[in-house]
Amino acid sequence: MRYRRSCSPRLLLAAVLLSGCSDDGTPHTSESGGSSGAAAGGANTGGAGGSAASGGSLAGAGGTSGAGTAGLGGSVTGGGTSGAGTGGAVGASGGAAGATGGTAGTSGDGASGGVGGSAGAAGDGAGAAGIAGESSGGAAGDGASGAAGSAGSAGSGNEPADPGEPIGFATLNGGTTGGASGETVTATTYDQLKTYAESSTAYVIRVDGTISNGANGGVIAIKSNKSLIGVGSTAFLNGIGLNINNANNVIVQNLRLTMTGVTTRTDTAGVYTSSGDGGLPKVLVNDGDAISIAGSSKNIWIDHCEIYSDDPATQTNKDLYDGLIDIKGQTGFITISYCYLHDHHKGGLVGASDSDVYVDRKVTLHHNHYDNVKLRVPMYRGAVGHFFNNYVVGATDASEIRADTCVRIERNYYEPLHYSIYTPSDAPGRTELIENVEVMRTSRAYPEGCTADIPYSYSEVLITDTNDVKTQVPALAGVGKL
Repeated sequence: MRYRRSCSPRLLLAAVLLSGCSDDGTPHTSESGGSSGAAAGGANTGGAGGSAASGGSLAGAGGTSGAGTAGLGGSVTGGGTSGAGTGGAVGASGGAAGATGGTAGTSGDGASGGVGGSAGAAGDGAGAAGIAGESSGGAAGDGASGAAGSAGSAGSGNEPADPGEPIGFATLNGGTTGGASGETVTATTYDQLKTYAESSTAYVIRVDGTISNGANGGVIAIKSNKSLIGVGSTAFLNGIGLNINNANNVIVQNLRLTMTGVTTRTDTAGVYTSSGDGGLPKVLVNDGDAISIAGSSKNIWIDHCEIYSDDPATQTNKDLYDGLIDIKGQTGFITISYCYLHDHHKGGLVGASDSDVYVDRKVTLHHNHYDNVKLRVPMYRGAVGHFFNNYVVGATDASEIRADTCVRIERNYYEPLHYSIYTPSDAPGRTELIENVEVMRTSRAYPEGCTADIPYSYSEVLITDTNDVKTQVPALAGVGKL
């Protein structure tokens, strides 16, 4: 089932082996994305919009007019979000007087380019406005305002579409639809959210505004067949942990979450304990996880969320919180996509220990932006996994693969760090490494090779030039980008 990308929850949801770099920090280089096309218009007709591409120049050539030949439209650079080229200002100089092209368009959907603006008024010889993607471009007749030109074709460059639905393991085992079969409701308070999410009834729950439970924090124990969807770009769970335990078919989308709203520092409140390393405090709410997936939970999709705590440079107690997203137990068929995860010590684990292994605990993590997350990006144990098109910056030790798992690590971009992709000697894991870029890393043998069983299609979203990951993923990931 393909969902339309909409803010309405009822319509939502929506090889080489790694060459790495030399020890002197020289990065692997991949081929650049394709350039965009252009089409020529006929006499007094609109030029076709250029096709959308990653950083490609695109312009429609104008037709001739009464007093001169139209100039070329402007360029659109640096491909936009969700596979859309952002429509830049376009224009052309005409014959004697010249004309200004249309105004800038907004981003287009899917693989189409940006929506173009309207054509400007003409001079004696009007210029054509070549517009990207699905919008029509403007072209002028003799002294007239612009008529519609033909629409530009979809780009053939290296900009994948955000599909608005799960990609990866969450599509298997019957798929993940959340609460789509149920009523759509809105929660603006903690009590409302808890009532809806912990009900046995299927719901699409629109989370509107900031929700907290005071200094003691709170936990929402999400039950099966639920969608928690943030409204707009301001839905915020402040000090609220999400616990998905023995629940199936759950979607969490377009939400900001943090545990830093938990501020009470007394054991009697059940919020902190002094059992952390060195007697330092540790959050007890939701075991310190922003999102915990445990028990026998299956078919979970976490998408377009922003999850964070404090800058590790200033909050140096690495055990105060636990993971941003932790997955353990007999869980599986999970996708984490287009999330912005930042300012935290521990990104997330798959498997709570080296003995916590499970054959169907299969997880896809793609197009996530990890910024200043120091460890566990991810720590993976227990089954086949897929980690592709993620951008990792500000980490110390990133992808730790353990406990005889096999993870396809594909076309990720790692900025300078200590260890990028590694395994311990006491519980080694294996990896299938495909065209990752590591700008600089400490020399260490990679995990033993394997071939991961990845049974789903994902080519429609794959950024094939790894060098583009560091610019495209931050533009795609996080809230307000559905």
